[in-house]
Amino acid sequence: MLWGSSSAASQLARQHPPGYRPVRIEGLLSELLDVPGTTRAVSGDVSWQTLSMRSHDHPYVLDLASGTGTGSLPGRGSVTVASADGRVPGRCGPIPGTVAGVRCSIQSVPGRSGAVLLHRDVPGDEVALEPGAAVRWHTGLEEADRGRLHLLWMGKNNIEDIPRVLADTAATHAVEPATSVVMGQWCTYTDRRGTVGWDRVQEVNAAHRRRYGAQYHDVMADLRDPELWDLPALRPYRIGASRHDRRWLAMGLPPRSIVGSDRRHLNALGNTIVAHGLHRYLTGPGAELGLLSGQPGSTVQARLR
Repeated sequence: MLWGSSSAASQLARQHPPGYRPVRIEGLLSELLDVPGTTRAVSGDVSWQTLSMRSHDHPYVLDLASGTGTGSLPGRGSVTVASADGRVPGRCGPIPGTVAGVRCSIQSVPGRSGAVLLHRDVPGDEVALEPGAAVRWHTGLEEADRGRLHLLWMGKNNIEDIPRVLADTAATHAVEPATSVVMGQWCTYTDRRGTVGWDRVQEVNAAHRRRYGAQYHDVMADLRDPELWDLPALRPYRIGASRHDRRWLAMGLPPRSIVGSDRRHLNALGNTIVAHGLHRYLTGPGAELGLLSGQPGSTVQARLR
């Protein structure tokens, strides 16, 4: 299970050179491991949005007396209400969860800052809530995804708030610490050596490396690894050989040829490298930690192929 924002969502998966194909990270990694996998990543999400989607103990706080609400949870259908603290989910579809123990999905409302749409997933009696009480929506994904391997690639969109990113990542990892891996951030063109972005990425990655040890995976090291550039499927594209690639490498960045047209997201070649780097980690150091043990369909033979 891959959590995070646009890089984890393989946003530019369809950008690729002639003769290649679209590649999503979770899809290729699933093929390599022979383990079913998917992503919960949402483009544009910040660290606390990932945390609230992942952790039951970090809910959204709602004002049910606002918007079209009445202070009660309706017996059926949907109701639009305000967030009590301004925090709402990102640009994604409904997220399953509960309000006062009642199954309700939540999603943001386009064009309505601070508003959310609650939908009763199972019709029933109207639920009266205590006037003025803080009403919380808790995610249902923590329980739904329990027992999976969780790859956390989160916090790049609010990396300027380093303490917040580190705290949210720690809380997300703590949901299932034995089977969660924290992935390091990679440097885009705006994060090249000598910029504030570079310093922030280095600080966050160093803090993650210290805290998570063998459960930290260095994505930047993979993207700059000639061994992964030379995978059979990638060899025809001579990654690292062009003048543009060498210039980007000299700035501390990945090769230009594996980054998409916006210079901020990986293309299909870059996603291929991330997936193979994760495969190498999970069947090497990760296998020693038992990260894949118990995953549906996984076997030692499948992991080591």
